[in-house]
Amino acid sequence: MLEQRQRTLKTSAVMKGRGLHTGKECRVAMLPAAPDTGVVFVTGRGEIEAAVRNVRDTRRGTSLGKGDAEIRTVEHLLAAVAGLGVDNVRIEVDGPEIPAGDGSALPFVELIESAGIEEQGGEARVIQLAKPVWAADSGKYLLAVPAVGFRVSALISFQHRMIGEQAISLAVEPKTFKREIAPARTFCTADEIETILSQGLGRGGNKDNVIVVHDDHCSVPLRFEDELVRHKVLDLIGDLSLINGRLHADVTAIKTSHGLNIALAAKIAREGATR
Repeated sequence: MLEQRQRTLKTSAVMKGRGLHTGKECRVAMLPAAPDTGVVFVTGRGEIEAAVRNVRDTRRGTSLGKGDAEIRTVEHLLAAVAGLGVDNVRIEVDGPEIPAGDGSALPFVELIESAGIEEQGGEARVIQLAKPVWAADSGKYLLAVPAVGFRVSALISFQHRMIGEQAISLAVEPKTFKREIAPARTFCTADEIETILSQGLGRGGNKDNVIVVHDDHCSVPLRFEDELVRHKVLDLIGDLSLINGRLHADVTAIKTSHGLNIALAAKIAREGATR
């Protein structure tokens, strides 16, 4: 296997917008970081390493916390960082949440590309598996097997006429991620909205950042025929980046969720070997 060098941003880049769940105005500034820094969120209450040990909540997204510091809905930003192969970045956050953008990872891909990416000294931290690792819960399954590179195969299955079953399989590389996965937007069904709002979530959701699936139509035209399963892959990539390294594995996801993604990430963090 060819040596993979660590990568960071060439300069800083800033994005503002409302958070999907809090509905509050938020700002992120992505900054270059030294080798071996990893991904670190910097808040007014302290720093939070993007690591599975710091996950606090997985309801309709992934939230991190450490001490008094907390930041919500990090998965789309983390997916962009991991999908583009960035190892080291400091992310200053003003507000309780990452801006929603359009509900996909594409705004963060464009933000990173506007800053530029450069190689650094030191070999990238690669996480390899010695044996299969899996997680399961109530008919949902995740399996990671040893491999060279990172590949995801995913299936979703909904008892909903507008969704049904969707499946996709692809190698996760920067060009493929940007083209095939990053544009896929978050979604919910129309009958979920009341429950989501009753949980204090989704307060920043609107037609510009969420696909609402109704009984006979979607609230906006889809970017892909199978956009919903692609978004599940996006979430999975972001959640698995919390192992704090580049994962080399073949991952199969059957009707997965943020909670199950984090359960698998925790197992990989414990059992994976670093190269």
